[in-house]
Amino acid sequence: MCRPPSLSGAVPTDFNVILVVSDLHAGHPDADVPAFLEFLEACGSIDGGTLVLLGDIFDLWRRRNGPLLVEHGELLDRLTSLRGTDVRYLVGNHDYALLAIAARSEGRGPFPIAKQLLLTEGGRTTLFLHGYELEVYGSLEPVSVEAYEAFSARMCAVGDLGGAVTGRLYDLYARGLDLTGKRDALQRPANERTTLDAAEVLARSPARRLLLGMGADDRLVYGHTHRASVSADGLTANPGAWVEDGGESGTYLRIEDDTVALRRFGRDPFP
Repeated sequence: MCRPPSLSGAVPTDFNVILVVSDLHAGHPDADVPAFLEFLEACGSIDGGTLVLLGDIFDLWRRRNGPLLVEHGELLDRLTSLRGTDVRYLVGNHDYALLAIAARSEGRGPFPIAKQLLLTEGGRTTLFLHGYELEVYGSLEPVSVEAYEAFSARMCAVGDLGGAVTGRLYDLYARGLDLTGKRDALQRPANERTTLDAAEVLARSPARRLLLGMGADDRLVYGHTHRASVSADGLTANPGAWVEDGGESGTYLRIEDDTVALRRFGRDPFP
C-alpha cells in the first residue's frame, strides 16, 4: 500500500526512548511549573533520547510574549541545557506565535520549532502534533485549520489585557471565524469541553488517514485535550497536561521498542 506523501519523510531515530509531554500552559495560574522543572531535571539524567514538547508549554494568550518568557527563564534554561537529548518543540494554539519567532531567527534557536514531527522508531512511524487540528475538523467547521491558526497567532498578541477586554477581543476574532456560538464551550476546562469529545473520536478514526495524511499502521500522538490516554492497540496516544484543570496532571508518554506507556511523574518509575 502506498504511504501518504506527508509521511514519506519520517526521520529515523536510533535513540532508545522518546518522552512526550504537552500542555503545561506556563503563565496560567494553575500550571504546575515546579513539577515540570523537576521533570526536566530528571530528563537531564538520560543518556540520549528524544524529548517531544507537544505545544502549549507556554500560554501566550494570557501574557505578553517577552515578559512571560523572561519570567520562565529557568524553564527555558533547563530545556536548553539538556545534553545528549534531542529536544523537539511543536507549537500548539496557545503558543503558536513561537513559530513566527523561530522563523525570524532562521532556525538559530536552541531547538527546532515546528507544527508537526515524524519519527520512525522500532519500525513504526509516528506523527506528533499538538492536536488543535482535530478539534477544528471535529467541531469547528466551516472554520478551516488555516483560519484557526491565524486566530491563534492573533490571540498570542493580546498581551496583558484585563479579562473584560480580552473577552471582547476574543469575541471580535471569533466573530470573524464564526466561533461566537461556541465561545462558552471553548472556554470551559478541558475535562468539560464537548468540542474535544469529537476530536478524540476523530483521533482514533480511519478518517485521520485522509485528514492528517497517515498510513493505516502509523501512530498518532497528540495533546490539546488535556486528557491522557493510550489506545488498546497503541496507535493513538495523548500525554495529558501539566495544568490543574480538573483532570490528572503531570503525565507523560514513554515510547520505546514500539511500545507506548502512559506515566505520571513522581508516581511511576522514571523514565
